[in-house]
Amino acid sequence: MARILGLDLGSHAVKGVVLEAKTKTHTTHGFAEVRRAQEGERADTLRSAVQELLGQLPQGAVDQIVVALPGPALTTHSLSLPFSDAKRIEATLPFEIGSQLPFDISDVAYDYQVVGQKDLEGSKEKAGELLVGVVRKEELAELLALLAELKVDPRIVTHPGVAYQNLFQQQPGLFQGQGEGGAVAVVDIGHERTTVAVGTPGTGIQFARTFSGGGRDLSKALAAEFQTSLAEAHHWKEQHGAVASAAQGPDAERAASAFVRGLQPMLRELRPSLKAFTARTRQQVGAVVLCGGTAKLPGIAEQLSKDLNLPVRVLALPADASPSVPAAEQPVAAQAYALALRGNATGARAPRFNYRRGEFGFKGELDYMKDKLGLLASFAATLILLLIAFGVVRNSVLARREAQVDAVLCDTTQRILGRCEKDYNRALNMLAGVESPAAALPKLTAVNLLAEVTGRVPTEVPVKFTRIQIDLSRVILEGETDSSKQVDTLSNAIKNHACFKDVRQGKVEKTRDGNKMSFRLDVQVQCPGEQGGES
Repeated sequence: MARILGLDLGSHAVKGVVLEAKTKTHTTHGFAEVRRAQEGERADTLRSAVQELLGQLPQGAVDQIVVALPGPALTTHSLSLPFSDAKRIEATLPFEIGSQLPFDISDVAYDYQVVGQKDLEGSKEKAGELLVGVVRKEELAELLALLAELKVDPRIVTHPGVAYQNLFQQQPGLFQGQGEGGAVAVVDIGHERTTVAVGTPGTGIQFARTFSGGGRDLSKALAAEFQTSLAEAHHWKEQHGAVASAAQGPDAERAASAFVRGLQPMLRELRPSLKAFTARTRQQVGAVVLCGGTAKLPGIAEQLSKDLNLPVRVLALPADASPSVPAAEQPVAAQAYALALRGNATGARAPRFNYRRGEFGFKGELDYMKDKLGLLASFAATLILLLIAFGVVRNSVLARREAQVDAVLCDTTQRILGRCEKDYNRALNMLAGVESPAAALPKLTAVNLLAEVTGRVPTEVPVKFTRIQIDLSRVILEGETDSSKQVDTLSNAIKNHACFKDVRQGKVEKTRDGNKMSFRLDVQVQCPGEQGGES
């Protein structure tokens, strides 16, 4: 099992969800949230909050960490290219992005996600719809350096909108009943930033962007309405705030009016975002699902449904998250949960978007190899020793077998030739030589000749031999068959043997009863290569 930490580096609080990934499933192992101090340098407050969060999460090593780029500096571009081949996209993208930036392309880090394809008229190739996220290199380097101080080395740094790709693909049931199976917009309203991700359940995202605005604007509007400090307004909002029908009482209704004013900057960005999606894809957004800290505000879904004229509800995480993430905290944990799912995504459908490429590439895999180098070296040494031992044993066994063969060969040649010979080829030549005892052995025997003759009798010729006389130079055959023609067939069949030099027919005549033909064949035996024979 692998443990994956999804880390949401929010401007108001940091959240972490730990998943235990199994072969085909996963379980939520823990959740924690730590508020950031509202006073002090941002880097310091983030460092302290992350450090405290890591201490609150379940104990045990984490195999992978996934984060989304925090802060408002991220810019998102939607591009259409007349091709979808990855190599051509990589080659073209710097020029496309560079033409839209106010600074040099070498100063930024970027990556892309293919979010759709379209057929091109008159071409078999498909046009690619891309979502591109751009951030200045110095900001990405500062974030990675800060996390490195805490011994946090994320394998993936992704776009906060692309993070919700994992919910659309791996948990489509979260959006059932929303938008009648059409496009759904996930709206993550954070403290200072809002993220929009629009996609189709089971397929993935098709549009995403981030923009400034969120819960902080509501606190500011409340502070202005009641002439109080921002900290007090924020505390009151968390404890008593509500909008729409959830606001009860004069103060609550007055506060609700302030909250509605505070929502307007966010709505001014959200409405055009949904329209931009429709313009690019020719699809209508059927519903909105809310998450983020501001989604906890009572009545917010009702208020935004009225403002957007769409069904709106607050996101609830899958059942596997419920034991670790309380229902009230699930909207807050949504991005951390989606990031943890990103670490569990595999295959062609897994999002490719990751800022950890090139000079920012993830080095953890090399460090892991270094840690395991000693173990690998010991395995290699053990394998070499085993191979050496196998070679020694094999050679020893072969040497003993060779000595046994030599002994048998020596004994055989001693008995036949009168002297010991251990060289196999020399012993074979000596045994087959002219002066050797083997030279006196006949190459043909009467049994061999009988077998050759009877083996060449055609099966279609009915023959009965009455006399067979065999010596090494001559074979005499006498017998009966049906006709003289069959005698000729038998004679020709016997001639086919190389050692039967000549086949002569004797007298062929009818038998006394007149039903058969008697015959005599005189076969001269001389094999090729013998003295006087044909070569």
